[in-house]
Amino acid sequence: MPDATRPGSASDDRAPLVGNWLSRIDDHLHAAGGLLLCLDFDGTLAHIAEDPTTVAPTAECRRALVDLADREDVRVAVISGRALDDVRDRVGLDGIYYAGNHGLELDEVGDTVVHPVAEKHRPTVRAACEALSDRLVDEPGCHVEDKGVTATVHHRLAPDERTARIRALVRSTVEEVGGDALRLTPAKAAIELRPDLDWGKGDAVRTFRERVSEDYLPMYVGDDSTDESAFEAVAADGIGVHVGDGRDTAATFRVPDPDGVASFLDWLSTRE
Repeated sequence: MPDATRPGSASDDRAPLVGNWLSRIDDHLHAAGGLLLCLDFDGTLAHIAEDPTTVAPTAECRRALVDLADREDVRVAVISGRALDDVRDRVGLDGIYYAGNHGLELDEVGDTVVHPVAEKHRPTVRAACEALSDRLVDEPGCHVEDKGVTATVHHRLAPDERTARIRALVRSTVEEVGGDALRLTPAKAAIELRPDLDWGKGDAVRTFRERVSEDYLPMYVGDDSTDESAFEAVAADGIGVHVGDGRDTAATFRVPDPDGVASFLDWLSTRE
């Protein structure tokens, strides 16, 4: 791996860079019957972009994913906050697992299975999106994305001085329209809106674990606060890899960016 192998300082209390600990990861993999590799999409397989509609996996990440998906001892899963159809189209690989909307949508042999509580609240999410679009129409650089059973208010392009106002408008609007049915979760330059349901990416990881042998090593790679439930889902007997610089995380290791992810995936795909 390139820069991702540089050691941190002795006083660095962040999760260590994964390149410094490949031998430890290799030991875990040799002791396991196989690998269940779960990955986030935005900020992990793909660089964050100002326009989320233009995002695609980096060529290096996608090439490594193809190689990993071909290995008999690896099962790959992509778990995204994007709608299932959206992330499935952007990754474009057959024979791997997919979850969308933070695990509320699961791919079951090409069909979409939606959590029943999320399906019940779909009309409420739609009403909230319509109200938010009206109230944020005068906020430059703000975009409401209706993803069916969840939604995202993007404000990456909004002036920094407007962020607090945007977030306050989102909170008040969702409380008015959704009441106790919806919850808000902060994300990178965005606010996630979803049913008030104790379900997240960690539940998708646990669902996919049921599809593989018990001796498979679970691993999750992600960059955002919405990935923490997935890191917690693999913490006891697996490996979490946080993408980005230091912050509090349940992940075991870290890489700096999607280019570091690509290097790590390349190592995984070529190891004996």
